Amino acid sequence: MTEELAQIPNPYLAAIKQRRALAVPVAADLRDDLDAVVRAMDAGAWLSPVADDFYVDLTGHKQALGTAADGAMSTFDSAVRSQPEEVEPGAWQTRWRNLR
Repeated sequence: MTEELAQIPNPYLAAIKQRRALAVPVAADLRDDLDAVVRAMDAGAWLSPVADDFYVDLTGHKQALGTAADGAMSTFDSAVRSQPEEVEPGAWQTRWRNLR
């Protein structure tokens, strides 16, 4: 007869959720900062041929960074969905930091 081990909260899942929570405000701050610069440029804060080139680069970077932030959040969400809430005490999720 095998004895079933009591399940414990998944520490790997907890770490993913914690890191996601730390990433959310960073992504939001970056979006807000870039949005503010674009709004200032749209309002005529800097007008010149150099400013036009800067604006093109700025909006391209803003879009790329927004896409990267969305991708990071999606990756976190997929990782969260793929993990069980609880695992056996000997599961790899209990020692994942040592698996390098």
